[in-house]
Amino acid sequence: MSTEDPLPPRTLGDPLADHLPAEAPTVVHPDLAEKIRTIPELPGVYLMRDGRRRVLYVGKSASLRSRVRSYFQSGGDLSARIRWMVRRVADVETIVVDSEMEALLLENNLIKRHRPYFNVKYRDDKRYPMLEVSTGEVYPRLRLVRRPHNPKHRYFGPFPDAGALRRTRKILQRVFQIRTCNLDMSRKAPRPCLDYYIHQCTAPCARLVSAEDYRKAVDGALEFLEGQTSRLLDRLRREMAEEIQALNFERCARLRDMLADLERLLEQQHVVLDTPEDEDYVALTSGKGLACAVVLQVREGKLLGQRDFLLDAHLQAGVPHEVGAFLQQHYAEGSPPPRRILVTRLPEEADLLSRWLGQRRGGRVEIRQPRRGEKRRLLAMALKNARQRLHQELAVPSRVDLRAEGLEELRRALHLSHSPWRLECVDISNFHGKQAVGSLVVFEHGLPRRSHYRRFRIRGAQTPDDFRMMGEVLRRRFAAALEPDSAEAERRFPTLPDLLVVDGGKGQLGVAVRVLEELGLIERVPVVGLAKQHEELFLPGVTEPVVLPEDSKARLLITHLRDEAHRFAITYHRELRGRTVRRSALDEVPGIGASRKKALLRHYGSVDRLMSASPEELACVEGIGPGLAAVLHRHLHGAPQDLGAD
Repeated sequence: MSTEDPLPPRTLGDPLADHLPAEAPTVVHPDLAEKIRTIPELPGVYLMRDGRRRVLYVGKSASLRSRVRSYFQSGGDLSARIRWMVRRVADVETIVVDSEMEALLLENNLIKRHRPYFNVKYRDDKRYPMLEVSTGEVYPRLRLVRRPHNPKHRYFGPFPDAGALRRTRKILQRVFQIRTCNLDMSRKAPRPCLDYYIHQCTAPCARLVSAEDYRKAVDGALEFLEGQTSRLLDRLRREMAEEIQALNFERCARLRDMLADLERLLEQQHVVLDTPEDEDYVALTSGKGLACAVVLQVREGKLLGQRDFLLDAHLQAGVPHEVGAFLQQHYAEGSPPPRRILVTRLPEEADLLSRWLGQRRGGRVEIRQPRRGEKRRLLAMALKNARQRLHQELAVPSRVDLRAEGLEELRRALHLSHSPWRLECVDISNFHGKQAVGSLVVFEHGLPRRSHYRRFRIRGAQTPDDFRMMGEVLRRRFAAALEPDSAEAERRFPTLPDLLVVDGGKGQLGVAVRVLEELGLIERVPVVGLAKQHEELFLPGVTEPVVLPEDSKARLLITHLRDEAHRFAITYHRELRGRTVRRSALDEVPGIGASRKKALLRHYGSVDRLMSASPEELACVEGIGPGLAAVLHRHLHGAPQDLGAD
């Protein structure tokens, strides 16, 4: 197996850098040059920002000055993409720490917080799901989560295939009968739910299983998830023998069924090594700003499965750098790493990563690049799968090339100075002025940046005035730009857009222009209005609209942005309307206070079930007599306005 793994040169285009002069000189502002000279020769983390304070890249180094200066030295051995990034850098911030290990941890946290465009990161904007076993509770449960939130619980993953994760949870529920509900376990339930009767749970909610026996089942599930299958089977066989001796045949039968299910499940796994070892095989390949990593999990000599991850790797800084960045993200959360990790290329600072992974595992972790034998064969298989997965992803040009082409088409059509990196779109949704809301959606390099989406509840009079509402939303959004030192403003609105799109024609565009002029931002924020009827783009001071060709990539991009803003706004509007209906259905009934409302909802569980109850059934609720039940029933089933309908 070759240690070099680039794709063939004909597939390695650079659609982003192609829009700029490849060899344009890097001009460093005198203030930035002076700041770079004062950076200390100490370990720490550096953040590169552009002219709009956006974080472009986060890195770490044992010597901050040397590392940062290397980006700006003429004649440096930098790739075209790194030079393209450096030309956008307007400021460099540094954070000094005491050791390389602290720098590594801080770098991880800052990448998660800012998600810089040029850092290697998971391709999806959202986190991959993980399986949580709430071991911090008396009766733990299984739950799918996006991020760890309790250090007392155990987490396994991430799983790029959410369907596979759900199947894993079903297997654990069937074999070990662990609960998945969110019931309050501090109180005993009057009766078990359906899962108990179909043998998917032992009903700890109804205390039909002791805490000790339930914990044994949870321990078995943890051993299964950790890949310790031999130890788990041996323990189950011992427990079954003990139950036979104690003549506890019911418990023995359950252990027998659990053992049979596990043995059938494990028959599907293949023994790949002669010695029982716990290892991960990590292969990574990259091209066109995209990388694919494949992880083969081997536990006790058995191949448990394969996971593949797509990552953004816009800098193309080399496979060793990308492997190190992937290992940092993959093992930062979820299950701890195994004792040995085998890679196609040793990452940069492999020793530092080994020490950090050892802290995560609570024991020594070895990172190796095998040269021969069975381990090299497995790694070659992983690399082959990674190349195939990346080829499939790049075979669809819209995933990579079309975004850059669409942004460039938009730049030419609107006469912008550069391709708009960050697009923002504002939309309004209301029903005759009531429950009026505004939405702000963000696309960065043609992809939704959902963590930057914002929604606004319109203040003031509830009258159907879209222009006033649009103005309010825009003032609240761009007022943050006038507070550059406000941490809260930076958190909510990290930067200004390269192009603002307002949903509507000349009227909405005029409102946007007036707001930007009031705030002194009209020269810094290009703005257009997007009319719905013919998808026309209106520019300030231009009579005739810009009409993009129907089959153009720019039109697909801009309509996707507008549709996403509309979806986000209407979802929030419907949520508010639903809240209003549910709130007024009980709050406006004479004689129904907070305690009676709570008793009704606790008894029926939802307003929908409450609506279907008869007066006689309502009268059975504690605190609700026949007279109040009749009033409540009439109110719930009266005229629509009694329900708070809009």
